[in-house]
Amino acid sequence: MTRRKLLSRAAWSTLAVAAIIAATLITVGALAPTTEGLTLRATSHSGTAAAGNGNEAYLLVSAYNAAGSIRGLAIGSFGVTVVAAPENATPLKKVTLTEPASGVYRISLTPELSSQRWSAGKYVVAITLTSANGSGVTLAEIVIP
Repeated sequence: MTRRKLLSRAAWSTLAVAAIIAATLITVGALAPTTEGLTLRATSHSGTAAAGNGNEAYLLVSAYNAAGSIRGLAIGSFGVTVVAAPENATPLKKVTLTEPASGVYRISLTPELSSQRWSAGKYVVAITLTSANGSGVTLAEIVIP
C-alpha cells in the first residue's frame, strides 16, 4: 500500500474516532449547557409607571450558574406571575426583554390591556426561568406610587 493511502486511512480513522468521542460526550452531558447552581436574582424599578397610568415598570433579573452568566435568553424563557397585588389591580403582561449587561435582563411590564391602569401599591411577582441552562424561580416587588 502506498504511503499516501496509509496517511489517508489514518486521517479518516482519526476523524471517525473523534466523532465517536464527541457524540459520547454530548450524550453523557459533558458538552451540554451547565445547569448546576442556577441562581436568579431580581429587583424592580417603577420606571414611569404610576397609579392611574399604563406606562412601563421594569423587572431586572440576573441569571447565572456554575459556568457564569447566562446570556442570550429570549422573552419566552421568562414567565411573570403576579402572586400579590393591590386591591382592584389589573393583570400584567410582558412587553419587551433586553439584556443591558451580560446575564442581566430587563423585562418591561404594563397592565394587560391598553385601557387598563396601574393601581397604587405593592405588586409581588414570581419570575420563572426555563432554559437549557437550568430552570428556577425568584420573587420581586414592584411598588407603584
